[in-house]
Amino acid sequence: MTERIGLFADLHSNLEAFEACMSRAEELGVTRMVFIGDLVGYNADPVAVIDRIASLVEDKKAIAILGNHDEAIFKDSRDQMNANANAAIEWTKSQLKNHHVDFLKNLPLIVQEENICFVHASAHNPSDWNYITDSMSAWQCAQNSGKSYTFVGHAHEQALFYQSAVGKLIRFAPHPGDEIPVLHHRQWVGVVGSLGQPRDGNPEACFAVFEPESEVLTFHREAYDYFTAADKVRRAGLPEDLANRLITGK
Repeated sequence: MTERIGLFADLHSNLEAFEACMSRAEELGVTRMVFIGDLVGYNADPVAVIDRIASLVEDKKAIAILGNHDEAIFKDSRDQMNANANAAIEWTKSQLKNHHVDFLKNLPLIVQEENICFVHASAHNPSDWNYITDSMSAWQCAQNSGKSYTFVGHAHEQALFYQSAVGKLIRFAPHPGDEIPVLHHRQWVGVVGSLGQPRDGNPEACFAVFEPESEVLTFHREAYDYFTAADKVRRAGLPEDLANRLITGK
């Protein structure tokens, strides 16, 4: 069976987006899932999202990585986040049971496989939660990863950085659904975008699929019921701005 790795980042407790993307991933023949951090935060279904991911991890169908919002559940990060993010973290803490917190505590900061690295923010000092937004930050990430392929989240917009002939990493804006050849003789850093809170003006959930054998990467956007997700945010008493972001994608 051809391996197809589903890449999902910044889920942020968005159950509606999660279920839509899981359904689409199944249609696409995804054989293994990687959840690249920030399982919780911002939105209203942390328990359901953690339970589903924990079950997939237990069944060896997925791996999950620690994100900064996940870490904030068990480590004081109030000075590193804005007021809305902190409000969501405090609310999330009130929803989780001990085994949910333990699951987050035990998530690895970085996972390195034969030629692939998975990390939430950057392989360059991963615990500092640096964003990959330009050529220099992508280059630092690739250099520290040492792999042909590094997949990250944290920045909520999809992007792909590729190594030029002189070694510089150049930013490329992927078009959803296009199969991108990613030959292993170059280094690549893929920012898979946010499943749970897109910020590029398009509210559709982001994810990507990587096929190691054929060296192909495809970015995807998936429609979901963001009005229901936003309504849950409001009913939970979370900041109104968090609900509005789901609808506007900004």
